[in-house]
Amino acid sequence: MQDLEVGALAYTILDESESYGRKKIVRIGYPSCTGWQQVATLYKALKAYHSAQFDTVIIQGVSPEKADKYNYTNGMVQFDQNVRLGSQMLKRYQIETEDGFSSDAIRIVLTEE
Repeated sequence: MQDLEVGALAYTILDESESYGRKKIVRIGYPSCTGWQQVATLYKALKAYHSAQFDTVIIQGVSPEKADKYNYTNGMVQFDQNVRLGSQMLKRYQIETEDGFSSDAIRIVLTEE
C-alpha cells in the first residue's frame, strides 16, 4: 500500500469527530477516481490521522459529485488496533472502494502484528 501512496490525490478535511469507544472518524473530500487511487488517498489520510490515542480510526472518502451527508461515496478505510484473534493481538485494515455496495467496489482486509 505504501507504493500506491505516490498516486494519492489531494484531499480536504470535511469533518472530524471522536466517538465512544476511542474511535475517531474523519471525512475527506476528493474527486472521483479509480479504486487504486481511492485506496492510496485513504491510506495517505490514515497515515496523517493515525494515533495511538484511538483504538479505531475511520477515514471516509466523499466525492463532491456524489456528496452524501451520512454515507461515504468515495471509499472508506477502517483501522483497528488491538484486535484479538485467538491469543494474538493484531492491527487490522478494512478498506472499501466506492460506496461499498457497487458491483465494481473492492474490499480489502489486511492484518499485521
